[in-house]
Amino acid sequence: MKSRCVYILSSSALVLMALALRVWGGAWSLPYVDHPDEPAVVWGILRVVQGELNPNHFFYPSLMFYVHAVAWTIHFWWGGLTGLYPPNFVASRSHHFYTSIPAAFVWGRGVTALFGTLAVAALAWWSPRLVGWRAAGLAAALLTFAPWAIIHSHYITVDGPAAATGLLAVLAVVQLYRNGGRWPDYVLAGVLAGIATGTKYQNVLVLGSVGIAHILLWRGAWLREAGRGVLAGGVAVLVFLATTPFIILDFAGFQRDMEKLFNSYGGLATGDLNGPFPIMGYLRFLWREGLLPIPSLLLLAGLPVLLRKQPQLTLIILSFPLLLLLALLRMEVHFYRNLLPVQAPLLLLAAIGAVALGELLAPRLPARARPFVATAALALILVPSMLQAGAAAARLAQPDSRVVAQEWARTHFAGVRIASELSHPLRWAGVAQATPQYFLPLNPPEWYVQQGYGLLLTQSLRRGGREAWTPDYTALLAQGRVVYSVGGRTSGYLGPRIDLITTPLSLDTLPVHSPQATFGGLRLHGAQLGRLQRNETTEERTSDTHLKAGDILAITVYWSVDAPVPPDDYSTFVHVRDETGANVTQRDTPVWQGLFPPHQWQPQQVVVESLDLLIPDTLAPGRYTIVMGLYRSADGSRYPAQQGNTRLPADELVLGTVVVE
Repeated sequence: MKSRCVYILSSSALVLMALALRVWGGAWSLPYVDHPDEPAVVWGILRVVQGELNPNHFFYPSLMFYVHAVAWTIHFWWGGLTGLYPPNFVASRSHHFYTSIPAAFVWGRGVTALFGTLAVAALAWWSPRLVGWRAAGLAAALLTFAPWAIIHSHYITVDGPAAATGLLAVLAVVQLYRNGGRWPDYVLAGVLAGIATGTKYQNVLVLGSVGIAHILLWRGAWLREAGRGVLAGGVAVLVFLATTPFIILDFAGFQRDMEKLFNSYGGLATGDLNGPFPIMGYLRFLWREGLLPIPSLLLLAGLPVLLRKQPQLTLIILSFPLLLLLALLRMEVHFYRNLLPVQAPLLLLAAIGAVALGELLAPRLPARARPFVATAALALILVPSMLQAGAAAARLAQPDSRVVAQEWARTHFAGVRIASELSHPLRWAGVAQATPQYFLPLNPPEWYVQQGYGLLLTQSLRRGGREAWTPDYTALLAQGRVVYSVGGRTSGYLGPRIDLITTPLSLDTLPVHSPQATFGGLRLHGAQLGRLQRNETTEERTSDTHLKAGDILAITVYWSVDAPVPPDDYSTFVHVRDETGANVTQRDTPVWQGLFPPHQWQPQQVVVESLDLLIPDTLAPGRYTIVMGLYRSADGSRYPAQQGNTRLPADELVLGTVVVE
């Protein structure tokens, strides 16, 4: 009884540790989304959350879409109650590279972490009566501290849950064998095999383990008892179809996605390995990351002992990993994450082998030495994994270099426009200080000054992953200076190496000097009008004032303060007026949309603001005047607008005219 209580307490501690390691750092990289599969899975989840039961994405079965949809629905309900989301909020379905709902991603990753913890709990609490408590406890510990499993518990993908459900199905097959082939055990094995297949298609191979267990159990009578195996297979099919019903209801969509999937694995994609049967590549990966060296050695050393002592049990547990490996090896394109379901069964075999080796060697040791040797052996087995697990979880808990760099820029370069090599710049209160520019050396330093950029954000990924500067950046570095660097392979931060470079923009180098005016304590040095032009690699504010309906009128204004101004309510209005003087469209926003209020500006600091306007589709062709001014939003009173000693009529400044064609 005492040993049982000790095991329950220690195994419970393992499960809690597994959960902590898998939840810790769940917000890694957010709001940036780096895993290529997360946006695809989130697209299907949000489709279900928004009421469309067909995820319309058959690269994966539908079970995890539905499981996540329950959690995400609760999250959005809670977010609406707490004000995290506005009323009637509808999330965008596209979250490639950047997400506007990072809190939902944390919930989604939490669901994956729970599945990863479920696998540890299954080893700790279910497998003891199947393989013995020593082997079960060691297997649970090995999986708890498996860095690869921990990392994949931090993604909203099907891989981690597929590993958990695959393990559950394998344990059900072992139970079927241990209990002598009872009908309920066949049903349980079928249910869990169906759930495993509903998590990821490749888990259907666990039915091969059911067949092997059936033959080993019934031997010569296996055909006479085939009805049991047929029952397990039928239950698995029914459960799978219940979790992925639109395979039948939308068979054309299923065929379409399967064709794409098989084409990608047939050589159209680039994976971790390419070419059929990369056996050595798989073995290297399992040795270095999938299992780690010591569990791999235990597996290799323990298998011969197990095959001699418990050949049937060993074959049943080993059959699923072997079948899956053989199926994956024959593909043209290989992704290591597809191997996740083999990890837990192989670690279980390694643990059983370790216990068998211990029982074989124990009689050769003095009785007094056995506890010390066992403790030392356990430490030798677990400590390396524990150290790597802690390092992996801690790294995921570190800030992302992209977020850190942009937060630093927001703090130290308030009001400065940033040209950024990041595809999706970070936003604060919906405002982006940075504008994406694919590759900064594509433009000379003068171009960035002309566009009103005071800071350049570079990332190592645009330098081919190199952290050292390439010759392309020579001109930019000659005209500016690096004011901040963060990230890199040895920094401990997630994300690429980020460097911030100043440009020559200053009050003396402003690209425009009219029209000028003062509004209260704020000095406007000039404004630029033109059409905003975007393409795949850059955004440019042109001087072309001939626009069409639907174009974006780019308005760039250059501010400064002669002396610190007191906190006040500063809002900007921009009016577009026709030739009769009537307003046809306008924009009203706090200065810098409230992100960098004027009382935070330093004297002689250049503050560049974009006041862009969409030209409505309904706007008639003609010439239009652009005027602007400042007012207090609380009462609508305008700040005095002056040019020199002359106060401007209506306290507004004419910026120029544009022609809508």
